[in-house]
Amino acid sequence: MKYIVTVRGMLKGSPDEAKKVHNEIIAKTSALSQSMGNVAHQPHLNVQNGKEFFSIDSWDNLENIQKLYSDPNLAAEFGKLFEGMPDIAVWTESGWMEY
Repeated sequence: MKYIVTVRGMLKGSPDEAKKVHNEIIAKTSALSQSMGNVAHQPHLNVQNGKEFFSIDSWDNLENIQKLYSDPNLAAEFGKLFEGMPDIAVWTESGWMEY
């Protein structure tokens, strides 16, 4: 089964400053998250408000999603990037027709 995690929040600082912080966080955490089943990370910015962040992470392991996103170290990293805690949601495949 495949899962996605969406993360949505308001960025601290300018989009350029936030990009630097985001990339530092990903450099620190990507090896661990990939070893836990995270197979893709796709960050996006709102075209009408460049401080609004939305990412989609693809996973193959539900238990490790819960383990990573409940880690206080990740929460501390998010504190560097976001104004407040972002909204995090876990989704699963529906089995419905797709294209």
